[in-house]
Amino acid sequence: MKISLNVIKTSVYNGNLTYTINLLTALATCFPENRYQLLTQLNKKKEVVASFTESSALQYRNILANEGMLGKKAKLFLHSFNQTVTRLAASRSDLYHASNPTDFPDGITNGVVTLHDLIALHPEPWSSSESIKFYHNNIKAILKQAKVVFTVSEFTKTDAIKHFPEFAHKYFPTPLAANPLFRKINISRDFLLRYGITDAEKPYLLYVGEIQPRKNIEGFLAAFDALPMTMQKELQIIIVGSAKRHENLRQFQNAVAAMKYPAKVIHLQNVPTEELIKLYNAAYAFIYLSHYEGFGLPVIEAMSCGCPVLTSNTTSLREVASDAALTVNPDDKDAIVHAMTSIIDQSSVRDSLKEKGLLRAGCFSWKKTAEKTIAGYKEAIAMCIV
Repeated sequence: MKISLNVIKTSVYNGNLTYTINLLTALATCFPENRYQLLTQLNKKKEVVASFTESSALQYRNILANEGMLGKKAKLFLHSFNQTVTRLAASRSDLYHASNPTDFPDGITNGVVTLHDLIALHPEPWSSSESIKFYHNNIKAILKQAKVVFTVSEFTKTDAIKHFPEFAHKYFPTPLAANPLFRKINISRDFLLRYGITDAEKPYLLYVGEIQPRKNIEGFLAAFDALPMTMQKELQIIIVGSAKRHENLRQFQNAVAAMKYPAKVIHLQNVPTEELIKLYNAAYAFIYLSHYEGFGLPVIEAMSCGCPVLTSNTTSLREVASDAALTVNPDDKDAIVHAMTSIIDQSSVRDSLKEKGLLRAGCFSWKKTAEKTIAGYKEAIAMCIV
């Protein structure tokens, strides 16, 4: 098979990038007999190549324009150019795989798409205006044109069926996994000193992810602030992540400022993978109380590093965590305080969660994701032939 994929953003960490890199790496490793053609921007080939291990199964074509390089006035023209170029590449491949709906060019007849979530269709203000507009105007047509729709969890499949039941026969769940680099390791906590954390031996609760209201970081901080003072004094909080919008950063900063001991919250950005692995390994517990996720990869990353997890019992997080984490209603402050107290105060709870988490993380692998994806490719190609 010859599969074309769009690979552009390689310098900004996000869920779609993580998915694309890990999936392609697994496909090239497990199914090297196929050819995977990566469509990249004209000036991004070296950057893209550096993101992957060397493989003869991966081919690079730097044929796409940077749609923002000539300003807003030219963006529409360059977008149309990229759509045309992508359609041409798709016509010369067995399949075109859009790893995100925004990369699916209108009019192709041999396309498949990965649906990460349908957050933009929900009434809560969790998505940008651009994303809301795109999904309301385009997602139904994309799902209709795609031969197969890969969903990153059973929950996302269920959500897609709720919104678009007419395409239920197209949905293929392909759960994600942590990169194998995320594992339990022996480390010295001295690495924390490089981030200005002067008391490296002091236990910390960890959050990793984007800073935005959907992630409910404010709920995490408010629950911590309600813990007994003696417990608060023994801990600190490390938040790893960036905000895409200034108002989200300001809301987070206001939540920190409202705490009794705001200095206990350390905010880190642009943390490289090797350091993130250390942060997971050294953490007292990982707290992830998101309101909505399509999968929730940081939960599996934390579990893979032997870190006990407290997460939400909603959307995909219930599915991903199973019984290997403490789960709570992210809107129930009292329940969060109770669960947080349990995970902080009881070593037996933490030890049990560490053991269960490692076993649960082992249920997910990119090899399995690649196998399910290949099965979807074969079905899509059969549909194209018919």
